[in-house]
Amino acid sequence: MQISGETVVATSGKEDWDFVALPGTSTTWVPKWGFLTSAPTFDPRFDIGGQLGGWHYGVRAYAGYGGDVGSDGQAKRGPDVNEFCDFAGVFGTGIYVTGVAGTSVNNIGVYGQAGDPPPVLSTDLTVTAGVFGLSNDRPGVLGISSYAPAAVGVSFLNTGVTGVSGVPGPQVPNTIDHLAGVLGTSGYYLGVLGTSSNEAGVAGYSANAVGVYGESGGTGPNAYAGFFRGNLRVTGAIQAGTKDAIVPFPDGSHRLLHCMESPEHWFEDFGTAKLKRGRAVVKLDADFAKTIKTGDYRVFLTPKGDCGGLYIKSKRGGEFEVRELAGGKSSVAFSYRIVGRRKDIKGHKRFPKIDTSLSPAAATRAARKRAPTAAEFRKFAAQLEKLGARKGRRPRALPKGMSRSRFMRRLAKT
Repeated sequence: MQISGETVVATSGKEDWDFVALPGTSTTWVPKWGFLTSAPTFDPRFDIGGQLGGWHYGVRAYAGYGGDVGSDGQAKRGPDVNEFCDFAGVFGTGIYVTGVAGTSVNNIGVYGQAGDPPPVLSTDLTVTAGVFGLSNDRPGVLGISSYAPAAVGVSFLNTGVTGVSGVPGPQVPNTIDHLAGVLGTSGYYLGVLGTSSNEAGVAGYSANAVGVYGESGGTGPNAYAGFFRGNLRVTGAIQAGTKDAIVPFPDGSHRLLHCMESPEHWFEDFGTAKLKRGRAVVKLDADFAKTIKTGDYRVFLTPKGDCGGLYIKSKRGGEFEVRELAGGKSSVAFSYRIVGRRKDIKGHKRFPKIDTSLSPAAATRAARKRAPTAAEFRKFAAQLEKLGARKGRRPRALPKGMSRSRFMRRLAKT
C-alpha cells in the first residue's frame, strides 16, 4: 500500500485481496462499519462515494446470520449461485434477510435495464416506483417460480396489478368498480387476454356477486357486451330482453329470427299420424316423454284433409287417442303439436319480478378507509405463504432461536 499525496494506492501482490477490514476478536462488541465514506452535511461531499469493479463481481455483499460452516471455512451466506447471478455488477445475498434492497423517498427504489439503449421515454415522464424495469426488446420485469406464483401484486387500497399495452384505454365507467386485483387496459389492443391448452382461457368467480361481467359503452352494430365464437353452454337460467337466432339466407346474408316467450317452462314436439275408420292412437316419443310431466300436457290437432273435425278422446302417460267428431269413420291424415311442462323445473312462479339494476358496483364491498393493521398484515403474509405451499414440500426452517411469531413481527416491520 502506498500513499501519494492525499491518495492511498494499493497494488495487488500475492494475496487474494488489497484491503481487508476485520471485526476484531471481541465477542461483546461489534463494530458498526467495515468501510465508510462519510459526508454528514452534504457540503462538502463526494461526487461518487465509491467505485468497485471486478471480473466476477463488482460488489459481493451478504448480511444477516450465516448457515453451517463449509469445508472452505466459510459460513453459508445465501442460496447456491446459479447462471443468472454467477457474474454480476452487484451480488447481494442472505439466508434470513433481504439480499438486495433499494429504497427512495421521491424516486425509483430499484432500476433494472436489459439491453442497450433503453426505450425513448417522454421527457416529461415522471416515474416513482419501488421497482422499475426497462427494456427495448425484452421483458422489463420477469418472474419465474416452480411451485408458487411467479409474480404477486398486492395493494390494500388500490388495484393489485395494472397492465397497459400501448397507451391506456378508456376510463372505467361508474357502473363498474374501478379497483380490482388485476386491471388490463389498452387504447389499441386487447385489455386482457387469456389462453390455455387444457383449461379455461379466462375464468371468473365471485362468492357473492357476478362471476364475469361485460359492458360495452358503444351503440354500433358490433358493440356487444359479450361475444362468443363457438358453442355456448349455460347450466343455470338465462335472463335477457330478447333472444334471437341468426339464420343464413340463400342470398348469402344472415337474418334474425326471434324466440316465442311464455310465462311457464314448456317443451314441445311435433308429428303426423292418420285416422283408421275415424280413430288413431298416437304414442309420445319415448325420449320426449321423459322430459315432460306426462300427467298434464296439451295436444293441438290439424287435419290434412276433409273430415268432420278431430278431438282428443283420451290421454294416458305415454299416448293419446284421436277421434273424428260425430262418430265419423274417415281415414284422414293429421298433424299434431304436443306441449308439456318441463319435468326438471320445480317451484316455478309465473311472472316473477327481477331486479334489472344489478351491476358490480351494486355489490357490497368492504370500506376503503384505512391501511391494514399490523395484525391484518401478518394474517395476509401467512395467506401468501399458504398460497405458495404445495403438498409434500418441506417448509423453510426459521433462524435458530427465532419463533414464528417473532419472525412474522419482523416481516410486518419491513
